[in-house]
Amino acid sequence: MTTIDQTPLKKLLSTTNSVRNRLTRDITLLVLLLISLFLFLSYLYSKQVQDNITQAIISSAKELVLDKNHQIFDPISNNLTLSRKWAELEQLTPEKKSTFNKRFIPILETLPQISSVILATSDGDEYFFSRKDENWLSRHINPKKYDEGTVLWQLWSSNNVLIKEWQETIDYQPKKRPWYQLGLTTTVEYPIHWTKPYNFYTQQIPGVTGVTSWKDENKTTYVLAFDVALSDIAQSLSNVSIGKKDISYLISPSGEIILPPGNHPVVKGSSSKGSLYVPGNNVSNYVIFDSVNNWLKNNSQLDTPMSFSRNGKLWWYKIFKLDTYNSSIYGGVIVPEKELIDIINENIIFILTGIVLLIIIAIGMANILVKKYAHQLKDVPKTSIFSNDFTNEIYHLLRLGESETLEFKSTMRKNLKSGKNGKEIEIAWLKGLVGFMNTHGGILLIGVDDDANILGIEEDEFENEDKILLHFKNLLSQHIGLEFSNYINLIINEIEGKTILVIECERADRPTFLYNKNNEDFYIRSGPASVKLSVSKVLKYVQNRY
Repeated sequence: MTTIDQTPLKKLLSTTNSVRNRLTRDITLLVLLLISLFLFLSYLYSKQVQDNITQAIISSAKELVLDKNHQIFDPISNNLTLSRKWAELEQLTPEKKSTFNKRFIPILETLPQISSVILATSDGDEYFFSRKDENWLSRHINPKKYDEGTVLWQLWSSNNVLIKEWQETIDYQPKKRPWYQLGLTTTVEYPIHWTKPYNFYTQQIPGVTGVTSWKDENKTTYVLAFDVALSDIAQSLSNVSIGKKDISYLISPSGEIILPPGNHPVVKGSSSKGSLYVPGNNVSNYVIFDSVNNWLKNNSQLDTPMSFSRNGKLWWYKIFKLDTYNSSIYGGVIVPEKELIDIINENIIFILTGIVLLIIIAIGMANILVKKYAHQLKDVPKTSIFSNDFTNEIYHLLRLGESETLEFKSTMRKNLKSGKNGKEIEIAWLKGLVGFMNTHGGILLIGVDDDANILGIEEDEFENEDKILLHFKNLLSQHIGLEFSNYINLIINEIEGKTILVIECERADRPTFLYNKNNEDFYIRSGPASVKLSVSKVLKYVQNRY
């Protein structure tokens, strides 16, 4: 019996052993975690080391900011990725205004943090779409259609009906905007990039833009961009706190402070910088400027708790990267020392009681883990076979017949009707693999016909097993992607004197597409068949599954 080599396709061990190992690992980590927490808290309260307590609370505040940041930006990034795939499939251009509006009105309504959407091409064509009170405003630039510097503005109703349009001359070129230049640098590995803070041209407010790009069959480059106003993000993050007086804020790497807009008459700092907001009525906001000045004086150290004094009071702060923005924006948290001491004093009894309850929690969580993995162990036969009893395992699968987790294919590449190798044969079973990974996993048997008769793959006329492995690797790389090889295990073995292929497939933790020619298709398993989903159904399926 032969299995696929570990490089570049990693060989998967038996799924049963894998699940058992994960169960053992998780329970061990749980025990170690609880022991670590017990030792950590005992150390803190036995030694009364205030610095360590300060770091723990500052770190907790940081995690809250990071979590909030991900809650805001993960849906934006996911929608930008799916919108790019949709735009490619629909061959969307700035000229298809109504189609563009129908696609993005629901996104802008459900994700209010996106202030506008832009689609631009390397030909200088651009379509801008944003909210306008209760309606929608669009801007179209086309050097071939309008005079130089002339743009077409259109006002659309909430139902995507054109209300009015007008033209005007503006000094604006899409290719010179920061988001367009950054969009040209996106790659398959890094499909989305985020700009540094800058002023949006139309709204004249500071923000960041997420961009992605692609090329059509004519080599025309398309850049799709989502504008996100930083005032909205700063407002959301400013409400994140673990105490009554701690403060969260945004800052650029150069020290420009991004605060929610307010009407306080006194401004410390330069209001001429686009990303510097006026502090609100809460005077405590001014400690933000003190923390940033202290941070700049200390060589802009990241992820390091530091302190400063203001009016005889000591404040602790930490500035750190927000990974969503590719390090173009930092986050900051500030906690007054008095609040740290109050938190400790108010929660000693609660925390000590919590330590006593750790054992009870450990038992409960261990029980949950056992139930969880017991269910996975029960489902193991659906996605793998026992190699030490190969023949009986195959006969068992043949008796079961094709199902949502089991599929038969006669050959790997030979069309038995024409007697020639056919690409359609390869695509047919590759659909099954994609369907398995997007659903519950499964097993594909190649060399077995629809009636569960063992034919073998001798008709494919491979010279040896190495040729089979190489061909399988090339197909996986070309049509699915080698990054999904961790979910696939290929076994080559003989039964009744005939060679068959067993492909074990686990469910993937991210959407899997089948790339064929210029198409990207998404399949799921429905009964014994692999069903292709439309773009709208893919969006719903992915949102509910991942």
